Amino acid sequence: MTPLEQLVALCPPPAVVAVPEPPSGTLGTPLTGLVVPPSHLALNARYGAGEFDEFVVVYALDWSNRYLDLGRRTAESSAALAGRELPALRALLAEYDRRPEELIHWASTHNGDSFFWVPTGEPDAWPTVLVSARQFDQEILTGDSPTVLLGLLSGAIRSHILPDDFPGPDPAFELLR
Repeated sequence: MTPLEQLVALCPPPAVVAVPEPPSGTLGTPLTGLVVPPSHLALNARYGAGEFDEFVVVYALDWSNRYLDLGRRTAESSAALAGRELPALRALLAEYDRRPEELIHWASTHNGDSFFWVPTGEPDAWPTVLVSARQFDQEILTGDSPTVLLGLLSGAIRSHILPDDFPGPDPAFELLR
């Protein structure tokens, strides 16, 4: 059973995921050539953009809601991170020969923590760096986005950044439009 299938068993997706059309007169993703791992596209096909366990908000490519659109969130985060010093994050990313502005923002928490892919190697093997809300702390999580979500929601992955009461006993998903 794949991590996505295990995630579906643990936290059922909505019965129907209709990807909303972008509002007329708007463009899709502002980043041309943005690479998204196939496993995340499969996750979005099953779930769409939305919230896991009332805490982790996962973004989808070309989502009509700008706050849930992976490309727009990545562009905004890239611009915000580019001018910041962030010595600990820069040191961690130096191991991958990457800079903060090259990260791809694929999810956030209600506390303001951010999940970023470090684009290095094959997309489905990209590590995730979880950055705390104030960007003072970060940690690397291994596995594609379904694997990371499954690990967090099942308790197999424990993060020192996320709150102790996450995950809850019965994780659920809510599709957000």
